Amino acid sequence: MDRKAGESRQRNRRFHQRQRNHLWKWLAIGAALVIGLGVLNLWRSGAFASPPPPSRSGDPAALLPLTQAGPPLQGGHDPALIPQTPPMPQPVPANEPVPRLDMPERSHDFGRIYARWTVSHIFAVQNTGTADLVISNLVTSCGCTTAELSSRVIPPGHRADLTVTFDADYHPARGNVTRLVWFVTNDPTQPWVEVRITADVRR
Repeated sequence: MDRKAGESRQRNRRFHQRQRNHLWKWLAIGAALVIGLGVLNLWRSGAFASPPPPSRSGDPAALLPLTQAGPPLQGGHDPALIPQTPPMPQPVPANEPVPRLDMPERSHDFGRIYARWTVSHIFAVQNTGTADLVISNLVTSCGCTTAELSSRVIPPGHRADLTVTFDADYHPARGNVTRLVWFVTNDPTQPWVEVRITADVRR
């Protein structure tokens, strides 16, 4: 009788041990699935991807030389600098030196980017006229976008670089996004200039 009771206890112990082993096995599988899904979500959100370096409009070798004539100009989102009615083009004065704004590119598409990224693009702002080109009132359409012009005064035959930076994580935006940058110039034919950036934000 004692022998049968001992064998029964051993069987019960082996059964419970197998049950515990199965439980730990399923717990390990569940933990692995949770970790795997977490890693997959991080990968899809771009956590393991690095943002691209700043892009630029055109080949610098084909652009006018960069000026150091004036201090840089910073720009952000300031509604007070956005006029309800933008200034209108004016006739070019006869027989007077005048600046002339030339931008090879006024829009840039960053394409697909991740929400964790901050991306930048450099636009060339050139003066092909005969007088200094003066830039003021640099402003953006949203707090997620900032702008910096390397020189607010651009002599004839020179350029300044306008760096526009977009922080995709500033808002919970996703999908197609458009942001604008504006500035005022003393070129009578282009007193108010608009620059556009677009992106496809993935979260």
